[in-house]
Amino acid sequence: MYPVLQAIHTEWQAARPVAVATVIETHGSAPRGRGAMLAVRQDGTVVGSISGGCVEGALYETALDVLASGKSQIERYGPSGDLLEPGLTCGGTITVLVERIDPDSMPQIGDVMKRILRDETVILETVLGGEDAGTHRIANDLDDAPGINAAGNLVRRYDSRPRMVIVGSTDFAAETGALAVRMGYHVTICDARPVFTTPQRFPEVDEVVCAWPSDWIAEQRDRGRFDARTVVVVLTHDPKIDIPVLVECLDDSRWQVPLQYIGAMGSHLADANRRQELAERGLRSEQLAAMSSPIGLDIGNRGPAETAVAIAAQIIGSRREPSKAGCLRVC
Repeated sequence: MYPVLQAIHTEWQAARPVAVATVIETHGSAPRGRGAMLAVRQDGTVVGSISGGCVEGALYETALDVLASGKSQIERYGPSGDLLEPGLTCGGTITVLVERIDPDSMPQIGDVMKRILRDETVILETVLGGEDAGTHRIANDLDDAPGINAAGNLVRRYDSRPRMVIVGSTDFAAETGALAVRMGYHVTICDARPVFTTPQRFPEVDEVVCAWPSDWIAEQRDRGRFDARTVVVVLTHDPKIDIPVLVECLDDSRWQVPLQYIGAMGSHLADANRRQELAERGLRSEQLAAMSSPIGLDIGNRGPAETAVAIAAQIIGSRREPSKAGCLRVC
């Protein structure tokens, strides 16, 4: 979602029109959900997708028509496609709104992007029928779900990004952070070592903080910067850093809501020693059970890139189907 929004905003700022296709309804099996977007720029380049690739060709031609005419179109793609007609091979049906966006047709884009960059949830409502068809407004009801609402209007929901805190300025952190950004996380890498903790080492993440990690996490928590979607990934493999961080994160008396995932890198021996020391620090068995350690799914991974995949897979599993994730945390 965010790369598409950024592309739309760039064209909007330059007063260049862009055709945007948005999935507004799905039925049955569909490769992308409601709110998925594809944008076609005036130069013909594309960003985003609304399917697994089976209808993008036809949709591209529709987008070019909309760019030229300025008239919105609604397209439906079902399972009946063949060599001549596009269709969804997965057997579902999607309904797609294709519209031209420019500063005149959607002046709200600037405000939408400002709010998104502040990591706020934004609801954009588009009128689909009647005299006001094609008009837009930023809605105040943050409970609205994406898709068609009771009034028959299109609701586009841009949720604030969940936060991931990676403790440790390592190559493992660089790979995990880059992957997490693509997963939609706002990623902060935190370490107290100034030589290693520089933005140049981690160009793909949102924030690099040189501070004592446990103190910084406590300060951010007390300022209300974390919520139940927040993930903490401890990759320092250094007890003098790991233990204070894990005490801060695992002691649920310090949090209004528990963190979504807490993971720590280390061997099985290191994990056993870590759990013993945390217990000596006063953590109870149920609090220790909230820690995924050794971190990541056991997929035979080696090196930073493969380990990042194992960590990402475990985080996804913990928030979708914890029982199948190999994750100790009850989410």
